[in-house]
Amino acid sequence: LQRIPAPVIAVIDGGQGAASAIKKYWPATVIQRCLVHAQRVVRRYTTSHPRTDAGKAIYQLARNLTRITTLDEAATWARQLHEYGTFYRGWINQKTFTTDPITQQRHWAWTHPNTRKAYNSLLHLWRNNLLFTYLNPPTELQHRHRIKSTTNSLEGAINAELKLLTRTHRGRAGEHQRKMLEWWLYQKTELPDDPTEIARQSNWGQNQLAKVPALTHNKNQADHQTGRPALYDNAIDTTYTHSIGIQKGHT
Repeated sequence: LQRIPAPVIAVIDGGQGAASAIKKYWPATVIQRCLVHAQRVVRRYTTSHPRTDAGKAIYQLARNLTRITTLDEAATWARQLHEYGTFYRGWINQKTFTTDPITQQRHWAWTHPNTRKAYNSLLHLWRNNLLFTYLNPPTELQHRHRIKSTTNSLEGAINAELKLLTRTHRGRAGEHQRKMLEWWLYQKTELPDDPTEIARQSNWGQNQLAKVPALTHNKNQADHQTGRPALYDNAIDTTYTHSIGIQKGHT
């Protein structure tokens, strides 16, 4: 991120690594949390078919996030989240106590941990002003109407293509795969240079190929103390291995 000019707003999917890096290197950048990923966090805790009334209510609040288009609707949603916390506070804070049969020590745990985590995830985003930045962006920002509330355009346009490219050429690994993805991304830049000139500068790929044996040699180190195998071998192991047998019957 140090080599990229700091944007006014950054939309992130919730990964802690991205949030920490932005806070360190882009301290003035305002963060918008992807609303779809916020929904997925809640769904992971409640499932898409929650059984309790509290689970159904918090899941519905999460689903309503992506339908908000105005500040008034955002204020209504925030009020509903507050009312949820007030109405279900006693239920969410219920504890279950158990006694260890050996030590006779008492332990407690939240009775409804998943619903509690789902509620706290939304409450954390709301208290830190991470949900509705797209509705109230900084005044110095141009094209305010183009601010996104999700990372869908990135996931569907760029990441999906990269995943497809990697899956199609899954035989490549290490430096080969990295250069393949790097080249694809470079072709999507606004003004890419002439491919012939780029190939000439990299000695027609020989510079990249020289890195492959070095990287492979470093990784191809068996560790007999931990049992880690080598990345590849040059012969068939002739010693008896109990865990490998001849498969019989239909596959």
